[in-house]
Amino acid sequence: MPFTPVSPAASRPFARAARLLLLTVLPLAASAREVPCDHHVALTPENSIIGHFSKEKAPVVRIKSGEVVRFDGGGGTGWGREATEADADAWLKANDIDATVATCPPIREMMRVLKETPRAPGIPGGHFILGPVYVEDAEPGDSLEVRVLQVTPRIPWGTNGARPGGGGLPDLVPRPFNKVYKLDMRRNAAVFDDKVELPLRAFNGVMATCPPDSELPYRKSGPPGVFGGNLDWKDMGEGTTLYLPIFQKGALFFTGDCHASQGNGEVAGNAIGTANTAIYQFILHKGKTLQGPRAETPTHHVLFGLDEDLDIAMRKALVNALDFLKETRGYDFVHAYTMASAGGVDLHVTQVVDGILGVHASIPKHIFIREPDNYWYRKP
Repeated sequence: MPFTPVSPAASRPFARAARLLLLTVLPLAASAREVPCDHHVALTPENSIIGHFSKEKAPVVRIKSGEVVRFDGGGGTGWGREATEADADAWLKANDIDATVATCPPIREMMRVLKETPRAPGIPGGHFILGPVYVEDAEPGDSLEVRVLQVTPRIPWGTNGARPGGGGLPDLVPRPFNKVYKLDMRRNAAVFDDKVELPLRAFNGVMATCPPDSELPYRKSGPPGVFGGNLDWKDMGEGTTLYLPIFQKGALFFTGDCHASQGNGEVAGNAIGTANTAIYQFILHKGKTLQGPRAETPTHHVLFGLDEDLDIAMRKALVNALDFLKETRGYDFVHAYTMASAGGVDLHVTQVVDGILGVHASIPKHIFIREPDNYWYRKP
């Protein structure tokens, strides 16, 4: 069975082993405890890249397998790179947000990043992304395990909107609109109005290793790919593990596109965009080659299908799930296929708005009745 959870600190000094044991055994409560980190990537122009991936950008940090990194991301603004402080303050006031540029450090960070971060040719905007993170000893053909230890919004609001020609119903959107959601962290809710609240499930929509050379030098961050990227999978939050192929020396990991919550499909073209602090642990798997991203939650194994055609994306997700059952459990096509149809695989639409569309296949762990539950995460 691949990616059996291991203690990457087994051969390290006792202090590191004890700290990693704390991370992988005890439950994490996003609002109740602080997760210890080895590195901090702040939201600065030097640490940011807008709307694309590149292997030419200098690493923002170099890490060893097993280390933990905190990323302070950006997003959720209602203004662009030309906005002044007065413009931002006016938007905040108009949306009844009790904050100003002067009183909210994440806003100041985001405004500086928007104004000062260099742009790639032909890519003037796009996702706020932090990276790359250089993983020592990582080489093409290896894979990277990314454990999502914690994701917490940095600001108490988020935005969602659409425009004519965009989203899952491009012909039906009557006008551009933008909806601001207040985030109540105490009650873990995004407030739609006085009658509707949506539960928070914060995650970063973009988690990626650097794409292969065939897609560089400037690979737009909008469509996902074999390297991961803008998967926009709503369950990519705390307690989830993402497994990514490595195509470049050092892996060169990127993350961004902060979400407070999202529905399957991401139908308007975006989720509740906000600014998150995300804390990940990185584990390098030498010689373990993957053909595309995989994931694991406390309850499921997840395989992704990506294509411009949703039917083909579905087919890829299902084939990947059947291949996974063969690779990890030894079932041939016929046995895996009947198991999938009988309840061993559930297909879900991930997103329908990123050009490359997504379907994910979920395999429930509980069907494997003789396997112990040794997953690293336990729900608080």
